[in-house]
Amino acid sequence: MGITDIVRGNGDDAPPRSAARIAWFVAIWSLSTAVFFGAALLLHLIVPR
Repeated sequence: MGITDIVRGNGDDAPPRSAARIAWFVAIWSLSTAVFFGAALLLHLIVPR
């Protein structure tokens, strides 16, 4: 099951189990949050004080 299975179309092809959908949501949210904080940390290290 890839992320394209969940976001394709209007959700008719999404996994029937709500636990799988919630797990994908948590995984995507966690990854995007980590990327945001990583970019902020990198910017903080690059920009002089």
